[in-house]
Amino acid sequence: MGSNILLVEDDYDVREALAETLREEGYSVDCAVDGQEALDLLRRQMPLPRLILLDLMMPRMSGADFRAAQRADPILSSVPVVVLSADARMAEKARLLDAVGAIRKPIDVDDLLGTIKRLLEPAA
Repeated sequence: MGSNILLVEDDYDVREALAETLREEGYSVDCAVDGQEALDLLRRQMPLPRLILLDLMMPRMSGADFRAAQRADPILSSVPVVVLSADARMAEKARLLDAVGAIRKPIDVDDLLGTIKRLLEPAA
């Protein structure tokens, strides 16, 4: 059984392709189209996912707004976040959001899978 990942991405094609890739790698994946849907899902879900992959630029509730709400919630704040963004200042934004990682868009699948493996799988 793979680790549970929450993928928060508003672009349908990107979301579906990433979710399929992650599932093929053995991870269980839930998806949300924006920060608000992600918060709603997290507040109903137990156990919580072990990792959140978070797009920054989304309608309704951006990744930064989601992260602020997540960090303010004592139950949800413990779930680590990897930021997904094409923003030139992505690394800086990831630091400001206290993210455990950052992946540049367009996403290099090997980079993404390596980051997830490093974060979720114990050291050999």
